[in-house]
Amino acid sequence: MTERDTLQKLIDSGTVATALRQGSSARHAITALQTILHWLGFDKELNWKKYGADGDYGRATTSAVAAFAKRNGSTAIGKRIPAPLAEKIIARFDMLDELKQLAEDVDGKSVEKHYKRGSADKMRGTVLQELLHELGFTAELNWARFGADGDYGRSTAAAVAAYGRQQGIAVDGNNLSLQLAKNIIAELSPFYGPGWHTPVHIPTPAPGSLSIKSVVGKKNRQFVEVSDGRQTKRFGKYRKGLFTSGSQKPADFVTTQADKLRAANMTASEINVMIAVAENEGNLDAINTWDNAFLSFGLFQWTAGQGNAKGELPALLARIKDETPDLFEQYFGQHGLDVVDATAGLIHGCFSLHGAKIKTAAAKDQLRQAPWAFRFWLAGQDPAVQAIEIKHALSRLDQFYTSERYKVADTFFVSDLVTSEYGVGLILDNHVNRPAYVRRCLAKALEETGLSNPAAWGTEEEARLIAAYIKIRTTYGNSPMTDADKRARVTKKYLTKGTISDSRDSFKRSRSGT
Repeated sequence: MTERDTLQKLIDSGTVATALRQGSSARHAITALQTILHWLGFDKELNWKKYGADGDYGRATTSAVAAFAKRNGSTAIGKRIPAPLAEKIIARFDMLDELKQLAEDVDGKSVEKHYKRGSADKMRGTVLQELLHELGFTAELNWARFGADGDYGRSTAAAVAAYGRQQGIAVDGNNLSLQLAKNIIAELSPFYGPGWHTPVHIPTPAPGSLSIKSVVGKKNRQFVEVSDGRQTKRFGKYRKGLFTSGSQKPADFVTTQADKLRAANMTASEINVMIAVAENEGNLDAINTWDNAFLSFGLFQWTAGQGNAKGELPALLARIKDETPDLFEQYFGQHGLDVVDATAGLIHGCFSLHGAKIKTAAAKDQLRQAPWAFRFWLAGQDPAVQAIEIKHALSRLDQFYTSERYKVADTFFVSDLVTSEYGVGLILDNHVNRPAYVRRCLAKALEETGLSNPAAWGTEEEARLIAAYIKIRTTYGNSPMTDADKRARVTKKYLTKGTISDSRDSFKRSRSGT
């Protein structure tokens, strides 16, 4: 149980004021409080260098609590912690990673590079949304609908513009300026102690057979290093979890390991499409355990699912288990992880851990722990797992290419309209990024071009449709496809190189599917 969880449990049980007071014998709870106050920057009041987190609620802890209370509008004098003050401590702690990230980007003068409309950097999108929400721009963010989803779209731009007006700085909101970033920090930092931006200790889960330790990197960034004695991986730390963009590039794998994909019954045409699409997607060993999907992995960043919902990641593992049981056991099964309500042919499913189904958000929180990040990362190094990732990624076509649900203008299958390798690559990339927009963008492209009866089309007609579709998807919807122009250029690069074809009917699927 983390320090935050310890404090939250006291609040939920109604015992916080009894446990966290002068003279209390609840040393574990007091240690948790002292550690959190250390993170929040109150080292001077805690006399941290002398006492650290000693579990004694004495004069130093009283002073730190009083200092926090004063900075956060409470009249508490520090001798005990009432529940409202404990809740405020947790709220400030929950915002700390966001404030640190923005401060680092200000120091590095990289704000305008990372915080802009359409950016693929969801972590920084979440940072900005959480901070603007804290500052009261809930309506502009359309918080009830989107929350902190990481997508810098219309609502986030509206919130930035509104904040700019409040600060007397005229901006359109499509980019967070360095000055506005500084203003956000200036508004929120007074709620913390003066040492909130300095390096702090990172608690780590029980390691089991793994070595897990905290590491401080450049610019005081916090990392967690995990090792099994053979391989070691350093993960970035953010909010409740860890992350790495990985190093196993799918384009490299598809190009150099085509024999493994052919052995998996993928056609040359399917392999070509994956080469063209892969550069736009995540690395094969990418990991994220910090956002509201709990655990994301691999090429398409398959997740455990938000909240109590099923996720796509169990379906990937079901495919691994079905096709290579020994591989599944090596990386997942021996550690108690299994799949439930998922088979290799399904899209979604659930996990179970040591026989208990993981079906709630609270249960999924276990997947944020460092050992799971390491185990999935380790699996992502294995060429056999990588091949299944590629195969599973291509099976996404089954969701929309010949699906009744994706019929365009209620008349045509996507497979009726788009039959070139180039077109399929573009549509697949769109479906990964904004699946709900595929059918609508194609329908609008049909309308704009006036095309009909695809059975009579040749390469020229499909090219006209694709050209219109590419323009439409760039700005379509409340939250347009991320980096649509750039992603289209990447796919076209492989057309120019001759890797894929834009000829009508050039895309050939395997008879058995994927």
